[in-house]
Amino acid sequence: MRIAIPTSNRTELFKRTGRAKEFAIFDVENGSTTLVEYRANPHKHEEEEDKGHHEHSHADIVQVLIDCDALLVHTAGSNFRKDFDEADIPLFQTKQSLLLDVINIFASDMLRHKRI
Repeated sequence: MRIAIPTSNRTELFKRTGRAKEFAIFDVENGSTTLVEYRANPHKHEEEEDKGHHEHSHADIVQVLIDCDALLVHTAGSNFRKDFDEADIPLFQTKQSLLLDVINIFASDMLRHKRI
């Protein structure tokens, strides 16, 4: 199972998913985790000032994470959730901050995480 986590410092989960610098990509197998790579977040927010956040798509992020089986986030807005639902990439909420805690806790007990 391939899992993505938004980060901007490669140590902690970044709470504003769409504004994260990049995504940490982990593989999870039999409760073990392996860091695969970091992928840059192509999503730009400069245009939001003119047209409003509610009108834009997150298709660029979806494309970067299309091979992932889930995205672990602190929270996600309705448009973000809609775009990922349409791509069949589930979002799971986590309260953890450190990337290694986020992925290790998810890997040890995926069923306890709330899908959003």
